[in-house]
Amino acid sequence: MITISQSIDLLSRGENFYIVLGDFLDEFYSSDSTARLSMIAEAPATHANVLREHAALFAATTHKLANDYNLEVPTWVMDKKYRLTDEPYFDCNAKGNLRLLFMYKSPTEFKYRNLFVDENFLMRV
Repeated sequence: MITISQSIDLLSRGENFYIVLGDFLDEFYSSDSTARLSMIAEAPATHANVLREHAALFAATTHKLANDYNLEVPTWVMDKKYRLTDEPYFDCNAKGNLRLLFMYKSPTEFKYRNLFVDENFLMRV
């Protein structure tokens, strides 16, 4: 079982963000409620070499999954360090109308952190 904390540790070692996120989501979706809760409960360590956007995206992911699966939202996800205050983040380096679409479609848990993604950001195929 891979946790959010372990996922951030993997990012700190240079692993690809989207692969780490996908591996976490695959594990989360195939787990039961007890395992899901333990996967998101522990606050990740802060790593200087993990992009702030990526840490915020994992916090937003945790918040969204907890809401979607009726799990207790871990308190760590509300920490100010997981909110981007300087500049918004747009997934896929979105420009123009795609930015507008992401601003409209992005889940609330992401918008709260000034992150704008597609509504299917957490979907796996």
